Amino acid sequence: MDQEYDLEKATFETLMQLLEIGHEIEFIYKDKEYFISNFQDGRSLIVDSEALCDYTHDHNKFVQMAKIDGMTIEELFKNHSDAIEFGTIY
Repeated sequence: MDQEYDLEKATFETLMQLLEIGHEIEFIYKDKEYFISNFQDGRSLIVDSEALCDYTHDHNKFVQMAKIDGMTIEELFKNHSDAIEFGTIY
């Protein structure tokens, strides 16, 4: 069964669906490209080849510890989704 996502809007719900399945995600926020990895060590938020948080395999922990501009990824996708644009989903 294929999952369907609304990639036109960068909602927190879509982000969590993509994380649960194991996708790696590129997104743009404030003209910067960010990458959510899914490496053997777990997930991290990466910008310009630099990890912005520790690696974790727990999706819920990840969205609460990864931060951009002092906001968690959870806060960012819940409150500023109109300023986020999904890029490539791997």
